[in-house]
Amino acid sequence: MARNLCVWIAGFFGVALCLTAQPTLAQVEVYQYGASTGATDGVQPKPSNEYSPRNHFFVEFIARSAASYGHMYVMYGEANARHEIVRSQIAGFFPAGDTQENPNGSFYYWSLGHIVPVPSEIGASDGDLEEQYVIARYRVWIDAAQYKRLVAYIEDRKANKGPWNAFVNNCVTFGRDVALFVGIKVPALFAITPSVVMYPETLVEVLRDANGGEKDQGPLRDAPGLLPPEIAAQFGPPSPSAGRSAGKRVAAKGTTQPRRNP
Repeated sequence: MARNLCVWIAGFFGVALCLTAQPTLAQVEVYQYGASTGATDGVQPKPSNEYSPRNHFFVEFIARSAASYGHMYVMYGEANARHEIVRSQIAGFFPAGDTQENPNGSFYYWSLGHIVPVPSEIGASDGDLEEQYVIARYRVWIDAAQYKRLVAYIEDRKANKGPWNAFVNNCVTFGRDVALFVGIKVPALFAITPSVVMYPETLVEVLRDANGGEKDQGPLRDAPGLLPPEIAAQFGPPSPSAGRSAGKRVAAKGTTQPRRNP
């Protein structure tokens, strides 16, 4: 009985700490529309569902399967007129140790993070580069100025991560914050209540549907010249949406189900 009470008290204070440590909607708006963004009139162009010469940078909200309830992350970068990736980065929020370079992950932090806040990281985790695990995606196109602000925002988040917690400060709330920052529609309840937890797949689908995105959106692939010739030759000439990059699909062969990463 005493042990259960201690666990409950630890969980309560852990949730309270996460709620005070994580960025709020107001903080996202201050960063987005404040002087640091370079905006002159407080109005920022809205992202588009269509590629154009002006909007040739992208932000992709992705949900993938895992050994637990999945993981959500964002991929952002630049594409050419053939919808091929010229450059890209991945940002997801997860317990410290669950990086792409650590295939064994951090079971300790992931488990403890369901009770109290634990150290966190923002970046790519195991399974994020493997198209076979993607279960939902929503991609929007932005211009150069929006992309520059997004990069600055994510770098700021990396410098001020705050603790990870499975219920109030996790990969889904991070994805929510990025969606708010770039200016796409987010369900009102989820926008103002950080403790509302959705499955990664559910949030991506909600974002897509709320913004009129294509349901069966195909992945992008790397532009020619970015892959070693021996790898690129296996996939023939590039096409606009013939699957995520060849290098990523090669990396996926022979892999096992990704770890927990919520």
